[in-house]
Amino acid sequence: MEPPTLITAVTNQKGGVGKTATTLNVGGALAESGLNVLLLDLDPQGHLTDGLGIEQAPAGEGAANLYRALIGEYTGSLADLITPHSAPAGRLDLVPNTIEMFMAVRELDKQRAREHRLARLLSAVRGIYDHVLIDAPPSLDILTDNALAAADGVLIPVQAEDSSLKALRLLLPQIASVDADLRETPLELHGLVVSLLRQPVTKIAESVLAEFERLDGLPILGTIPLGVVVTEAWRSGRTVVDYAPDSEHAQAYRALAKSLAGGGQR
Repeated sequence: MEPPTLITAVTNQKGGVGKTATTLNVGGALAESGLNVLLLDLDPQGHLTDGLGIEQAPAGEGAANLYRALIGEYTGSLADLITPHSAPAGRLDLVPNTIEMFMAVRELDKQRAREHRLARLLSAVRGIYDHVLIDAPPSLDILTDNALAAADGVLIPVQAEDSSLKALRLLLPQIASVDADLRETPLELHGLVVSLLRQPVTKIAESVLAEFERLDGLPILGTIPLGVVVTEAWRSGRTVVDYAPDSEHAQAYRALAKSLAGGGQR
C-alpha cells in the first residue's frame, strides 16, 4: 500500500525566521529524493512564488487562482492552479500566490466553514503528491488557521533569539486551539528548524538553543547556518540542493527532509 500524502504547514507568526526558505528548500530536498512534492504559497507576500522564479497567478474577476478558489469563486480543478517548477528525481510543483491574496483574510471571514476551505481544496491532491508543504503567513489569522486545519503536521522555523521564544508562546496555544476546535485528530508537531544560525554561536544563541531543547515534544530537527548560498539560490529561482548540491546548507536541508519524510510513514 502506498504511503499517504503528508501535508505539512510551515508556520511561525514571527517574520524573518526563514519560514519560506525552509518551505522551498525542504521541498527541493524531498523532490531530489524522488518524491512528488507540491508547495503552496499561502502567504499574501508571495515570497515563495518569487523564490522559485515563478510568476504570480493572474488576478481579476473570473481568474483561476488560489484566492478565488478559497473564497469559492473558482470551482475548477486544483490541477489548473498548479505550476510545475522542476523534476530533479521526483517532482516539485507550486500553487503560486496572486496579488489578490491580500484580500483573503477579509473575504474568508464572510464564508461558511471558513477555516476548512484549504483542506477541501487539498483533498484533491491526496494520493497524487507524496508531500504538500504549505508556506503559511507570518500571522495568527484565518489563513494560518486554514493551514493548520488542512495539515497533518507542523514544522516551525525559529531563530536562536529571545523573540522566537516569545513567538512560540503565542503559536503553541494557537495550535492547541485549532486542535480542540477545528480538527478531529491533533496535529503532529514535527519540530523546530533553527534558521540563520550565525557561526560561531553566541552566548545568547546558546542560551536560546538550550531553552528550545527543553521544550517537551518539540525537538530541534535541524539547524541551517547563516550563509549567502541560500540567497543566491533564491535569486536564481532554484533550490539550494540544486544550486549548491555540495554545500553544508544542502546537506542540512537533505537531513531535514529525511527527518520530515519519516513522519509520513505512519
